[in-house]
Amino acid sequence: MTSSRPTLLIFTLGPQAEGLRRRLLPPKLAGYQRQVHRTCLDAALGAGLGAGCRIEVSSPHQLDLPSGVHAVPQRGRGFADRLLSAWRAAKRPDAPLLLVGADVPGLRAAHLRQALVSLNQGGRRVVLGPSPDGGCYLIAATQPIDHLLGQVPWCCRDTLAKLRAALIADGFEVDLLEPLADLDQPSDLDRLLSTAAAALSRRWWALLDRLRDLLAALRAPAVPSLLGCPRPAIVPVRVGRGPPRLSRRR
Repeated sequence: MTSSRPTLLIFTLGPQAEGLRRRLLPPKLAGYQRQVHRTCLDAALGAGLGAGCRIEVSSPHQLDLPSGVHAVPQRGRGFADRLLSAWRAAKRPDAPLLLVGADVPGLRAAHLRQALVSLNQGGRRVVLGPSPDGGCYLIAATQPIDHLLGQVPWCCRDTLAKLRAALIADGFEVDLLEPLADLDQPSDLDRLLSTAAAALSRRWWALLDRLRDLLAALRAPAVPSLLGCPRPAIVPVRVGRGPPRLSRRR
């Protein structure tokens, strides 16, 4: 059990770079792409503050961060190298470290607090947050696990399974949080737009309402605009005898 203040490490490319790497919206709505990723980052920051964490943000680019949040440059040639370097730089002896990405809209302070409660149960314990795509949105540990992080194939469908297996083989107990989806492709954003507002922090509500309206307008049937406005048909009237009348039989 530990009383040391936990650190939340947010690992991200930054809103601008994330938007260029993963296109979530049609080109006409490109201006909202950065807002989506910025809101994801703000949600992670808010979760960390709500859970009482010391916060570090690891990014290869300079970001606009709140006062008291530490910016840590990313170093390394690939994803695994950059992740491992950030983890080692942020880890404090005997203090919990929680690693999350900045592409998880549903992340709340409650998830971080639950991870900390699990770690405080003692023993050699690690907490993982599963993603539906086979990855993980959270890794939390108090004891060193960097020797195992370097052995895992990242950004794969079996990342979570292999990380969990490696931890268990090394003698760790692994606790799982509830699954949360990240934003990797347009279908993930569509799923987010159909999510109940209560499952998300308030900072999402106005943005998602706006995106629903804009996407609905873009996806409306285009047939009327292609064919133009319908015009009434002109039927010529010829002067002459009218149709014969039927005589009534008596």
